[in-house]
Amino acid sequence: MEKTFKIFHYISFLQYPFLIIALYYCYKPIIFDNQNFVESYNLGLLFIGIGLSFTSLADIKKRTKLGDKIFGNPKNAKLWIIYLGILVLSIFSLAIITMFFTKKPELNQISIGLFVLGIGTIGLLRMNLEIIKTYQPDWAKLKKHKVLDKS
Repeated sequence: MEKTFKIFHYISFLQYPFLIIALYYCYKPIIFDNQNFVESYNLGLLFIGIGLSFTSLADIKKRTKLGDKIFGNPKNAKLWIIYLGILVLSIFSLAIITMFFTKKPELNQISIGLFVLGIGTIGLLRMNLEIIKTYQPDWAKLKKHKVLDKS
């Protein structure tokens, strides 16, 4: 079973080429004076969403300093999950508005990229919930030693 997790962890490194491609499409209208910036931004959003989806395949057992700051404290972890939840709702709301309630075809085209970005953000949210699950035993130890408040 450990071998399977390792394979998925290595597959998660595909996020980097997709994020580089996304950066290219996001900066393409600025650098090359492209007239078709809507198509470029749509592709940029699409590739960011795909990159975030590959990010959620990474191994979450490895701890980092940033992870300790965010997930080491239950209050910070709760705020982070609330932030990601609001971000997911905002992205999907914007995608629905641009898909169904706008009359401009340019905005209608961007909605596809927004939907894929929302799906990638859901994967990121799921991964962060799994990370929080790994930090919860540490929280129980901290509560035993009365380091955490009862908030």
